[in-house]
Amino acid sequence: MVLGLRRALQLAWPLARRDIAARYRGSMAGLLWTLIGPLAMVAIYAAVFQGVFKARWPGSGGADSDGLSYALRLFAGLIVFSAFSEVAGRATRLMQDNASLVKRVVFPLELLALALVLQVAVHMAVQLGVLTLLAVLTGAGLQASLLWLLALLPWVLALLLAVALALAALGCYLRDLQHLVPLAMSGLMFLSPVFYPMDQAPEVLRGLLWLNPLTAPIEAMRAAWFGLPVNLELLGLQALATALALPLAALLFRRLRPGFADLV
Repeated sequence: MVLGLRRALQLAWPLARRDIAARYRGSMAGLLWTLIGPLAMVAIYAAVFQGVFKARWPGSGGADSDGLSYALRLFAGLIVFSAFSEVAGRATRLMQDNASLVKRVVFPLELLALALVLQVAVHMAVQLGVLTLLAVLTGAGLQASLLWLLALLPWVLALLLAVALALAALGCYLRDLQHLVPLAMSGLMFLSPVFYPMDQAPEVLRGLLWLNPLTAPIEAMRAAWFGLPVNLELLGLQALATALALPLAALLFRRLRPGFADLV
């Protein structure tokens, strides 16, 4: 299985690299747009939530008086959410955007989903590098809990691959998903603990947060970077759900694949 995964990565990486190059070709900022978008969102949200609503991150105390603690925690959550949102949004058109490959009988189409996840993984790596730099420069420091990332990042990538496979398959048959998913992502952002920790959410929302597959990864990302407590029960349940979702998504993809070439 490890050899199979390694071979799949070797085959998918050239596709991912090609798409990254095509995406930023002719752009003066290039890969820096990976940073500009999330950082601009963090700056806007931090300004609104702190400047207008006077939001403070629970437990940060006086360290958050200049807004840096809030902004860093917001950025950590946004890295996970924006990766999920990008994969979900692009996966609905993945087969249509690669119609020439879809019509090839022998091409393993699962590689397209894996290549999409690898592209997003590159973006995440750049953003995590910036988060590291900001944490050091602002005095937040690097915690021993960063070792959590060794387990967290493969989990997040597995979740993204499950989403990519499922939505790529369904997107061929249900074209309305291309329009519904961006709307769903707008609502999901506020139903995910991006702007607040889970334990500060209103009681009425906590049931939804337990069902939200992004809750545990976002909470775990903050726990890793800032040494914050994390709900291990939630972590275990959602990790198990991801472990089940990935083979189910792969099965759905294989079942629906015979009709792809006729629909793109």
